[in-house]
Amino acid sequence: KFKNMILRRLGNKQKIAEEIQKHFPQHNCYVEPFFGAGGMFFNKPKANYNIVNDLDSNVFNLFQVVINQKEDLVNCFKTMPVHKDLLSYWNENKETEPIKKALRFLLLSNFTYLGKGSTLSYLTSDAENTILKNINLTQKKLYGCRFNNDDFKVFLNSLSFRGREKDAQNTLIYCDPPYLGTYDNYSNSFTEEQSKELFDTLEETGCKFAMSEFDNAFILEQAKKRNLNVIIIGERQNLKNRRTEILVTNYSNSQQSLF
Repeated sequence: KFKNMILRRLGNKQKIAEEIQKHFPQHNCYVEPFFGAGGMFFNKPKANYNIVNDLDSNVFNLFQVVINQKEDLVNCFKTMPVHKDLLSYWNENKETEPIKKALRFLLLSNFTYLGKGSTLSYLTSDAENTILKNINLTQKKLYGCRFNNDDFKVFLNSLSFRGREKDAQNTLIYCDPPYLGTYDNYSNSFTEEQSKELFDTLEETGCKFAMSEFDNAFILEQAKKRNLNVIIIGERQNLKNRRTEILVTNYSNSQQSLF
């Protein structure tokens, strides 16, 4: 099993991916609008067709470089000084050249405390080995993937199954959006309006979908109103407290839903 990724990000689904996948239906096409570190994608069997997306240009750039310029990235990474002076420079300066932009993102995400980019962490001593060990597997898993860099609504609306309802039913959209009412160093929480918009957009695709969330009252209300299934995955610790992780789906499952 591919249990390690090259990118470390808070909230990724690496540790609970196997549990969530128990509730996935069979699918020929896999779609992920909020890719992040790829905690689900890299820990599930690869579908025949894979279409993934992330609004963060740093995420998109990193994986595009891994796909197209892996050897150059590895050579530059091996000589990159993990030093506070470089961290300070990259905190004050962004990069536009793809490989330098990817290196900057890896340093800020993988080598700093909680990935906040402010302080080098002495607990990331294995970060370099993790990247070098997994980068070949990462490139192989991403091979043939269509990778996009759009807002989730633009991305999902670009999926067209008009006249191909059978294809839509063989497609699974898995969403791991910024959770409602939580905040981290990568993005602000979704608003209730954005969460509602995500549900609306998913329903309009005609595809089967599964969404990870916490048991937020608004999310549960939306699920009940839309006659969706809510499956309890288990408790999970975030930065401040423990919350119940749930999976909201628009397809039936052998596991009994809350509703």
